[in-house]
Amino acid sequence: MILEQTGKICDGLYGTGYHFIPAFLLTSPEPVLFDAGVAAMGPHYLKDMETILGSADALRYLLLTHSHYDHCGAAPFLKKKIPALRIGADAHAAKVLQKPSAVQLMRALNDNFAHVFSDVIGTDYIPFDPVAVDVILKEGDELELGGGWTVRVIATPGHTRDSLSYYIPKTKVLIAGEAGGVFHNGGIQPEFSSSYSDYVASLEKMAALDVEILALAHKHILTGEDAGAYLKDSLSATRSFKKRIEEYLDRFNGDLKL
Repeated sequence: MILEQTGKICDGLYGTGYHFIPAFLLTSPEPVLFDAGVAAMGPHYLKDMETILGSADALRYLLLTHSHYDHCGAAPFLKKKIPALRIGADAHAAKVLQKPSAVQLMRALNDNFAHVFSDVIGTDYIPFDPVAVDVILKEGDELELGGGWTVRVIATPGHTRDSLSYYIPKTKVLIAGEAGGVFHNGGIQPEFSSSYSDYVASLEKMAALDVEILALAHKHILTGEDAGAYLKDSLSATRSFKKRIEEYLDRFNGDLKL
């Protein structure tokens, strides 16, 4: 099944905010929010957490899939609102989130997003500021969250150098950010912005998992057979995309003036 929704996804997992820029909330004894969308979405995530958890202060972790502006944008806002919150990310992402030039660019991109979608997300100005990562995560790490809930960290570079995915064995949920591409107009758009070979290796790693729910970065949640099939289809789409690029380069070789 292919879903476009927020709210309850399965026992213990909720989509918060809006489906085109969601953050996923795990209501384990030590609750976890996965990704933080754009800055202007911060109040929306906070409101949903108040409703689902009773108090946003119950949130223990914010785990980021990567350091793109539309996945970490509300992290500074949430950290200010929930001081005890622990932010987890890859080591490279930790550096990016405090690098002045990167922060300046992400602030501009967040501001532009808020302007374009102001009719949906409101007009309150929330700046993107530097934010510290409290927990450096790497391949194989596991977070014990109580009640039999664990989150396994999977390094999935390729979309970015610092891409991480998160697997929840109890419910066979995979939260992959854009490491698995983007489901777009009925097809799959590959997203290997940093490394094609790393991206393919990451897809192969994810495709080997037993996944019943795949939470994608933008709009879609896939369940059942569609979840496992998507990762295999994403591999095929990625290889086909590379072949198409190579064919274009061969066709125009010698005609391009650089």
